Amino acid sequence: MLGLLAFLFIFVTIAEGLLSGQSAEYIVYPRLLEARGINGEKILHINHQLSLRLEKSSAIAEKLVVSSFNGAEQVDSIVDGKEVEKNIYHDKNKMAAVSVSEQNGTLQVTGALGRTLRIAPLPLLGQCEAGCGAHKIFEIEEPEEYKTDYIVPMKQNIFEKRQTRLAAELPSVFLVEVAMVFDQYHREHFKTKESLLQYAAVTVQLVNMRYNVTSDPKVQFVLVAVIDLTGNTITRTLVAQDELKPPGYTKRYTLSGEALANLAQAVHWGLINVTADLVTLVTSTDLADVRRGTLFPRVIGAAYIGGLCNYYRVAETEDMPHTYSMVGILVHEWGHSLGMVHDGDRARYSTPAYKHVVCDPREGYIMAPVANGARNGQWSKCSLAHLQGFVRTLDNACFDLTSQKNYTINMTDLPGANMTKKQLCHDTFPDFGPMTFYDNTSMLPECTTVCCSQFFRRCMQTVLTDGMECKHGHHCVKHRCVKK
Repeated sequence: MLGLLAFLFIFVTIAEGLLSGQSAEYIVYPRLLEARGINGEKILHINHQLSLRLEKSSAIAEKLVVSSFNGAEQVDSIVDGKEVEKNIYHDKNKMAAVSVSEQNGTLQVTGALGRTLRIAPLPLLGQCEAGCGAHKIFEIEEPEEYKTDYIVPMKQNIFEKRQTRLAAELPSVFLVEVAMVFDQYHREHFKTKESLLQYAAVTVQLVNMRYNVTSDPKVQFVLVAVIDLTGNTITRTLVAQDELKPPGYTKRYTLSGEALANLAQAVHWGLINVTADLVTLVTSTDLADVRRGTLFPRVIGAAYIGGLCNYYRVAETEDMPHTYSMVGILVHEWGHSLGMVHDGDRARYSTPAYKHVVCDPREGYIMAPVANGARNGQWSKCSLAHLQGFVRTLDNACFDLTSQKNYTINMTDLPGANMTKKQLCHDTFPDFGPMTFYDNTSMLPECTTVCCSQFFRRCMQTVLTDGMECKHGHHCVKHRCVKK
């Protein structure tokens, strides 16, 4: 027994980084019911355990700029934001955002049913008698580590900026205009431009839910541009050994530091012509850095501290297309752009009361260097103070909007999902063959399990999704094992 525990411990500590995937874990036939209640919201019935009360909301500019490249030439078009968002809904009580439409008389639902629970159509499986289409529900795993994901700008000393604003001079809601740049490897997974735009819009809505608790000012993000980077030379990739598999298994990596620096330069000099407070690169490849000829692949996202509205207004993230796996990464990386350092690091921006306060990274808040902590999904008092201190350094232009639409996002946490640990293992690590799980050891953190691949003889730790059973009569809520 001791030998087995030692084996588990060794391999659990090795697996780090973002591991996400999808698998047809179980099939549902969603139905859209008649509107009920004084607000007229629609009811989306997923199965006997989950229904969503759908309300319309928007995180999209009325005039959404959509761009692509023809060689070095950027081609822009204006898309009606209302048309993009017409099928996008959220449930303010369950941290859910979905696109709901009808195709050939069949209901089509895509999106997030919670922090890690996803839904997507299965058109080849046919319909129920009432015309409802088959859908799969699957899980993704959130990122593991952010230790080297933020960069202190060196080219310009932006930290010399002084706080020039009083709280009374700030807007009650700070709408941050964001542009999302999709590289060719991510873009090729979307058959139509419309499906990519809806995917970006739902992503921004899901990020906004985590920022609902910010105040003085409250921060919300508005999608103002979507850029297809296919054919552009901003990023450079290489094919190298897949670190999680035996020799001979390879994968494609994007060079993280180079891509972020190139993106900042391209936006600054107009090689990518976009008006936004923050520009974010999205790739479906793994991010990595090369140092002294050695590949370091454990990068999941990156941003410059306090980069918003200046030369360094760029960020980058990995994402597995159609899974919204970038949501948790963007919550964290955009926090860096808004002046937040990792919990445990010295503040770069802060309110006077928290100028010398350092929060304990072991408490596991959103800006902890290691993700999935005890308070994942919550902000530390330090992070909120960093945000408040940073916005007081911003110029008036950063608060101006290119679109005057009133954006409202209001979502709260989803209690959980109906998944077994075996299903979670197979879905989190879909390329590792048959999986078994072990969670009956005191060495594991609360609300986690260990997934072991029989084929690759490798074990990896993963986090139980909120709502999964952690022991008899208990389930996980915000990474704590509590009574049902």
